[in-house]
Amino acid sequence: MNRIMIMFVLLLTTFYVVAQRQTKYNQKGDEAMKRLDYSDAKIWYEEGVSNCDPYSINQLTSIWLADESMHISMRNVMSRCLDCLTNRATDFKDSTSMHKLILYYTEGIGTYKNEAKVDFWKSQIELLQNVSVGNGGDIKPPKVKMKFFAGYSASYYAPYGLTVGGVGRTIGWYLRFRTNLSFQDFSETVNNDGTIEGGLPGGSLPKWTKQDPDKINTLMATGGLMVKIAPSLFVSVGAGYCKREAIYRVEKISLDEGRSEGFIWAKFNGKKSSFDGVALDLDGTFRMGKMLYGSLGCSLLNFESISANAGIGVFF
Repeated sequence: MNRIMIMFVLLLTTFYVVAQRQTKYNQKGDEAMKRLDYSDAKIWYEEGVSNCDPYSINQLTSIWLADESMHISMRNVMSRCLDCLTNRATDFKDSTSMHKLILYYTEGIGTYKNEAKVDFWKSQIELLQNVSVGNGGDIKPPKVKMKFFAGYSASYYAPYGLTVGGVGRTIGWYLRFRTNLSFQDFSETVNNDGTIEGGLPGGSLPKWTKQDPDKINTLMATGGLMVKIAPSLFVSVGAGYCKREAIYRVEKISLDEGRSEGFIWAKFNGKKSSFDGVALDLDGTFRMGKMLYGSLGCSLLNFESISANAGIGVFF
């Protein structure tokens, strides 16, 4: 159990380091801004645009407005900033992003000047303000449309699986099913001492020679909660059910004649070989752009074994 706890701590530390790393580019960019080295600052802040980091976008906008000579080299990154702002304004009803879009279309930042777009986003801000104020002056926060996702999921013991879920502004959920696509049936169960549970029919004993099972049936089904801890990073925790069956091809030996009576499939019932019980998940999900995501983590199976997890999928 000490090894298991160490692995969980290491995994949590990894998530923390990743989250902290997402602010390093802003720190480096700010240092370059103090030196008025806009070219170097652009390089650092551009890394943040990959995560649609609002601070990075704001600083890049400041560089564009401050130094016209930077416009040619910044056209591509400012176009990506425009995409991020549009996504935040559309999906999250973010009024700050809407104000930025008005500036972008007024000044032609990352796009052409467009009065129709300016009027559109001004109307969206007015609509948002009207919807947000309820009777009696109570402020109602704008609703955020949940983004759903689905993708391939694999683990060390069960390499074939599916994950589905949804995320809102900060909270989400997921459901996950995994298997190794082995469904070998068995007729007997072998105890820890090597004897067949209940005995074999016809006065026979098993011949037990192999150390490794011929087949392993694995099944996991889990679900849980996702929490947003950075612009493109979610941590998920969950629980569910897991089952592992170690199946051997065992020879039947006659007690009376000492001869073989053929073979049967039997499940070895050892504590670390076959089990069914609780599965606990801990994963990090990294959103890559608008659609793609990747995940990495581990599952604790029956409080005995740890299985590494990985996945990839799309938002829609």
